Amino acid sequence: MDEMKNQEALIARLNGNSQYLQSNDMKVTELRRGYARVEMVIDQQILNVHGFVHGGALFSLADTAAGAASFATGRDSVTLNGSINYIKPGRGGKLIGVATEISAGRTTGVYEVFIYNDDAVLLSRATFTMFFLDGEHMKSQTKYRRN
Repeated sequence: MDEMKNQEALIARLNGNSQYLQSNDMKVTELRRGYARVEMVIDQQILNVHGFVHGGALFSLADTAAGAASFATGRDSVTLNGSINYIKPGRGGKLIGVATEISAGRTTGVYEVFIYNDDAVLLSRATFTMFFLDGEHMKSQTKYRRN
């Protein structure tokens, strides 16, 4: 039961404290150790000149999903590296990013992300390496954070 409360609290933290997620209509919808599901609304703001979802929006969703899955380890992280393959053009009402942990070590974790549209069509596949932040690093950075 504690784990479920922790997951709910982390989902609330990620969705409530990130202006970036809010301004890009992204929401963490599911979270458990080594796994995250993040949804993003497809609207005019994220379309390219051809009317498809811009590759940068797909990358951003994949990065967010990988980050959420890495946070589910109980440690905060930042992206160290990311790569993406665009498979099909993005269309539909929403995007669904599903991240799973491949490996989590002492300082880094590797996550694979698949992005689908709401018709379950695979749009892209990405891999991210996340760097886990330790407590001392986080304490030193708090003076630079805005509330």
